[in-house]
Amino acid sequence: MATQQQSPPPRTDPMMQKVLMLVALHKQARHKPKISDLSFMMVNQTFNIVPYRHCAFWRWDGKTLSVEAASGLVQIDQNGPYALWLKSVATRLIREKSKEVAFTLPGAPKPEESYVKSYPITAADCTGIEQENWAQWSSSHAMLVTMKGADGEIQGGLWFDREEAFSETDVAFLDDLCDSYAHVIQKLEAKTGVSARLARKKGSWFKKLVILAILALFLPVRMTVTAPAEVVPSDPRVVGVPFEGVIEKVVVKPNQPVHKGDLLVTMDQTALRNRTELVSQELNTAQQQLTKTEREALKDPSKLTDLNLLKAQIRSKTQDKKYADELMSRAEIRAEADGIIVFPDANALRGKPVQTGEQIMLLADPAQAELMVRIPVDGMIELDPEVPVSFYLNVTPLISQQAQVETVSYQASMDHDGLMTYKMRARFEEGESVPRMGSTGTAKVFGEKTLFGINVLRRPLVTLRRHLGI
Repeated sequence: MATQQQSPPPRTDPMMQKVLMLVALHKQARHKPKISDLSFMMVNQTFNIVPYRHCAFWRWDGKTLSVEAASGLVQIDQNGPYALWLKSVATRLIREKSKEVAFTLPGAPKPEESYVKSYPITAADCTGIEQENWAQWSSSHAMLVTMKGADGEIQGGLWFDREEAFSETDVAFLDDLCDSYAHVIQKLEAKTGVSARLARKKGSWFKKLVILAILALFLPVRMTVTAPAEVVPSDPRVVGVPFEGVIEKVVVKPNQPVHKGDLLVTMDQTALRNRTELVSQELNTAQQQLTKTEREALKDPSKLTDLNLLKAQIRSKTQDKKYADELMSRAEIRAEADGIIVFPDANALRGKPVQTGEQIMLLADPAQAELMVRIPVDGMIELDPEVPVSFYLNVTPLISQQAQVETVSYQASMDHDGLMTYKMRARFEEGESVPRMGSTGTAKVFGEKTLFGINVLRRPLVTLRRHLGI
């Protein structure tokens, strides 16, 4: 009896898959409890419907624009170069494009029936410095999607960019999904805040609580700021490369204790060895030629001139050999003192071409460590150097260590994560156990005395001043 051949499972149409994903995203958006959760979903999961390279969610208050979220990033630096460029471009485009007719498809809802408008953008729509920096911060094609609020005015939107132009199908999907996003944002913003619900409560206890809260605003306190901190070497020795070449082997491991004279790194000696042999052969040849010429000069006085020339060549070749031998001896980089070797990863150094004097690692004394605090630009205050810094290690968050402020950088500089921060260095006080170098934690830095209310409202007041332009 012949067995019945099973038919292959039916294939799902790609367009149907997108439609199903669109329905799923609609449902997820409706159940987001906060705008921050929704913004994270918008910039990261919209990719499942319309692929893109970058996506950013921005808010608009009618005058200024702020970038709230971006794909692939957990935190946005409002003063970072990408955020500043996008603010400049989007602000100008919103004011210009809002007066134009939006990009709509045949059969699409009328403008008054939709919360969103889509505008295809290219570098040609930018001017000046914006157009010059387009290639650095955006792909060839972009799409600006504006979202209306409950009052019918633009409240925010999304920025998409990628190398390929957006098709009509892509625009249709974006309009439909972003319209749902805009509606969810309206609902979330319409929710009653906690303060409004508390104000409706009756009773003398609530009145007393309000009075106590008002009185607490006038309590004298010190201004404080918390910032990430790291234990770093205070005066490390730089382990540099003695000559241009390639690193052959890294003998030590990160944070390994070493003693003076211990081998750290070996350089590739192939080119040096060939050069040493060549110079040795040239020197040997010159010496043999000198011996021969000296014998000939006994019979022929005219050879005395050649003797002086050969002696000069021998002196030059001798110096070349000494230099080649010195480079060979320096091909093995050794520790100049006792300490701990500080560098990220040995695999990143092996086979790496380096230049003369290039730093490859640090040699630090474990007893000579200090605290480096990275204070964000928005959180910087007038520091009081007489008040010690409280440092809490991540592994012991309930135990603090004290450090005395030494220096504060004059200007803010960019960290490896893209944030602009001021670098403050502090020395651990006597009696404190110095943590292991590389340990991280949180530092609490103190400033001048002020009222508790001013300390609490300091950042909101700074933000308000920026919006008002005063």
